Amino acid sequence: MIDESQFVALFREHYNAVLRFIERRVSDREAAADLTMDCFEIAWRKRDPRDPFGLPWLYRTARNLIANEYRRRDREGALWTHIEDHVRTLSSEAEPAMVGHLLDLIRQLPERDREILWLSYWEELSAGDVAVVLGMTEGAVWTRLNRLRTRLRPLLKPAVAPTNEAVCDERR
Repeated sequence: MIDESQFVALFREHYNAVLRFIERRVSDREAAADLTMDCFEIAWRKRDPRDPFGLPWLYRTARNLIANEYRRRDREGALWTHIEDHVRTLSSEAEPAMVGHLLDLIRQLPERDREILWLSYWEELSAGDVAVVLGMTEGAVWTRLNRLRTRLRPLLKPAVAPTNEAVCDERR
C-alpha cells in the first residue's frame, strides 16, 4: 500500500495529464474536473503495491469513468425525450411556447432538483420515498419540492384574457 506522501506525489505529477485526457473526451470542463477527482479518489481507495500506479493505470481508470459518463448522458437524454413527449402529450391544449419554456427551465435546474421532480411526478413517489432514494430527509425533499413549485408555478398559469369588466375598469 502506498502512503499518503507517495499518493500526493502521484497526484501532483499526473493530475494535469489526466484532466487533459478527460477534457479531450468530455466536452464539459466541470464534468471533466469532477471525473478527474473521481479518478484520483478511486486510486486512493485502491492503492495497492501489486497494481502499480502510474499514468497508464490512471488513464485506464479515467476511460472507465468516461464510459460511465457517456452512459449516464445517454440515459439522461433518453429520459429527457420521454419526459418531453409526456409533457407535450399531457399539455396538448397548452401553448407550445409555454411548454417549451417550462422544459427549458427544468433542463436548467441542478441535477438533484430535476431528480426530485422526476421521482415525485413521473415516478409518483412520496416525499418519504424520494428521501430514501436520494439519501435526504423527508423535510429536505418537501422544502426543495416547494421551492421548485414556486419557481415553476408562474410558467404553468395560462395568460388570462381581460374580461369586459376589467376593460371597463381600465377606461374609468
